[in-house]
Amino acid sequence: MTVEEKVRKIVEQMGVTYLFENWQAANVRLDKMQLPAVMYVLPASGSLNVGLMQLKDYPNCMIAFMDKTKHDFSGEENDSVIEGCKSLAKEFILRVNRSGVFEPVQGDIQYSVFYDKLDVNVTGIVIQVPLKEIKGLVMCPTKTVKEIVYGTSAEG
Repeated sequence: MTVEEKVRKIVEQMGVTYLFENWQAANVRLDKMQLPAVMYVLPASGSLNVGLMQLKDYPNCMIAFMDKTKHDFSGEENDSVIEGCKSLAKEFILRVNRSGVFEPVQGDIQYSVFYDKLDVNVTGIVIQVPLKEIKGLVMCPTKTVKEIVYGTSAEG
């Protein structure tokens, strides 16, 4: 299971809409989607942790939590939406920590607020957090490289 599939599973437990997109594609799709939503922005970087028996993916994840807002919102109305998005982020982090598929997320997690970033009227927050797999690809010495990486038996 990929990191994205693990994130998707956690967000689905939250009962909100999930997207795995870049900002441009999300801009088009969000107009037709139920909000609030959680978007896993396509990772720009990360690292691969190679051990003797496992290969783990440690992407630097950008996760956006967003909800609808009025076009001409007041500060008070928008603050309410932002607080709701922060609550979604807190729920996500707690679910990540209880999932058993990632190392616990701890310490200070910076967030930034966005509005007017997309064509659809949404406000939200974005967090950047490294999600470190607890269990990665098992590197069995009797399997070929293709079997380990792709799950196929053809060596190439």
